[in-house]
Order: sequence, then structure tokens, then C-alpha cells
Amino acid sequence: MRKRHKVLTTSRFTLEPLHEKDAPLIANLGADPDVVKNLICDWSTPERRLEIAQYWIERNQEYGIWGIFDREESFGVPSHFVGFCAADEPLPLGGLGPEMYYAFRKEAWGKGVATEAVNAVIGHLFIDQGVKAVEALVLAGLNPASHRLLEKFGMRLVGRYPLAEYAGEESGPTIRYELWRVETASPQSDRQGLEEAAFKIGQFVADGVASKEEMTVAMENAASANGLTLRIGAGAVSKAINQFLDAGMAETGWLHYRMEPSDFVKI
Repeated sequence: MRKRHKVLTTSRFTLEPLHEKDAPLIANLGADPDVVKNLICDWSTPERRLEIAQYWIERNQEYGIWGIFDREESFGVPSHFVGFCAADEPLPLGGLGPEMYYAFRKEAWGKGVATEAVNAVIGHLFIDQGVKAVEALVLAGLNPASHRLLEKFGMRLVGRYPLAEYAGEESGPTIRYELWRVETASPQSDRQGLEEAAFKIGQFVADGVASKEEMTVAMENAASANGLTLRIGAGAVSKAINQFLDAGMAETGWLHYRMEPSDFVKI
């Protein structure tokens, strides 16, 4: 029998446990590449997004997965749904407790939503569920906001976690998704998309998932399909790919953070 997780409340939000019927809420988040660019999956089609959402909701029933709903209607988002926060099973390599991950609509960025909602979930895990540790992973070099957030909660860096070990069979689809992001990026964000994708793919290259030569050609083809090569020139594209692939290969894997009950101070 599945656990029944409680509704959590904060000063502005209601955090409601998610079930199968709620999968479209997460799937719709995945339609914005900026929102999910640090979540390891292929979000390129509506079918894939719904499949991922259904899988995550099913997988996270043990510790819980919550939708974050804005009671004050301050963000103007459909159904007041601003994001989700999940507590996954412990990491297979040295995990002592559930792994936290989350995503929020752009309208909620920079407004304290993550601090308020994630802190409520961490408190629930420690106080109500009695877990002995909470873990979190941040893609090295790509997500400084999450670094700051986790350190604000009192989490400490315990080491690096291999990207390929974590992604497993999703490694290949994630690489394909990064190439898709380059191919479909708007002219306003195409160069940034190329740089971010090259950086992340470089991390997979460092973990032995693919070769640098193969990925260089794939990135060049994606930039050409987008029209970016015509706009800034083949030389500029090649330079950006090499620079950010190398940077990603140097910043390998995830930064692995951990917090134990004695470290927790409710914010």
C-alpha cells in the first residue's frame, strides 16, 4: 500500500502530494527548456514529457512529491501551480537519505519560492518522516543558484557524483535533448543554448559516454541546422563548442550535497 503524504503549508504556498492525474502539471513545466535544463532527461516532445512526469510521480511515492500552489495568486500562472519538489530514493553510490530535486516556472524565479517550499519539504522529511539525511545534486558549473540555495539551508558539499552513473540509460537521450535544444533555440538564445549544451555534453564526454570528436561534429550539425552558423560564422561556432566542451570536461559530474537533522535550521 502506498504511503499517504500530508499537505504542507507555508506563508504563501500549499504543497499538495501529486498523483498520476497530476502528471500534466510537471509535463507542462518541461515544455520550457530553461526550466528543465538541469534535470537529466529528454524533454523534447509532449509524449516524452508526460512519460517522464508519470514516471517521477510513481517513483517518488515512498518519500513524496509535492506540487507547489500559490495561494495568493501573485504569479498569474495557470491553476496557481508554480512548480514541484520531490524526494527520490537514496543515491545508489553512498546515499544516506532521499535525494531532493525541484523545478519552478520562470514567473517564480528569484522570488524566494524555492527557499520557502524546499525548506518545508526538508523539515517534513526530518521531523515527520524521520529520515537520517537529505541529499541533493547540482550540475557542476551550471547552476549557481542551486549551490547558494543548498548552502543557505546548511547543506555541505561531500564530493562529486559521476554524471553518467546518475543518468544511466538516460545519458544518451539527454545528449540528444541538448542537441535538440541547439537546433530549436530562438535567435535570441541560440548562442547561449549552444554554450550550455556543449558544457553539459562535455561532462558526459568526461564520464566516457561519448567521444569529444563525435560530439563536436554533432554540435556543429545542430548549430548549422539552427542557422546559428550562418549568423555568427563557422569559426565562432567551432570556438564556442571547443571552449565549452573543454570546460564541461574539466567540471565533471554533480556536486553532491548532504544535510543531517542536526544541521537543519528551519528558515
